[in-house]
Amino acid sequence: MIALDWTLFVQIFNFLLLVYLLNLVLYRPLRQGLKSRQETMASFEGEISQLATEEQNTLARVQENLTEARRQGLSQREALRQEGAQAEASLLEKVKQEVEAEWAKVEKKIQQDMAKARKALQAQAQEFAQALAAKIIGRELS
Repeated sequence: MIALDWTLFVQIFNFLLLVYLLNLVLYRPLRQGLKSRQETMASFEGEISQLATEEQNTLARVQENLTEARRQGLSQREALRQEGAQAEASLLEKVKQEVEAEWAKVEKKIQQDMAKARKALQAQAQEFAQALAAKIIGRELS
């Protein structure tokens, strides 16, 4: 059996002193360390959440800017295509006019040459007709 004498009180005192010292030396610093770690983790989680939100916003802005840039690029490409088509049409029209002018010059030159040739042939036609008739008849015509 347990004897209830003065050693029981010494053991109780010893136990309470040990609990106090362990609390002072071991448990309190551990609890403070765990508490500071928990606060640090909570602040990191808050920062992570904030950064994730900023990331989503930034990605949305980048996507929006990219879409707008593509839209502008397409409109510029279409404008350049139309400008090129207009330049092509005007250049073709200019070339067509130059060709028509050159063709008119060549045609006029051909008609002039034909007129000269007709005049020359008409002048010589009488002589050729007389020479041909003379050959056919076999005598000179007067």
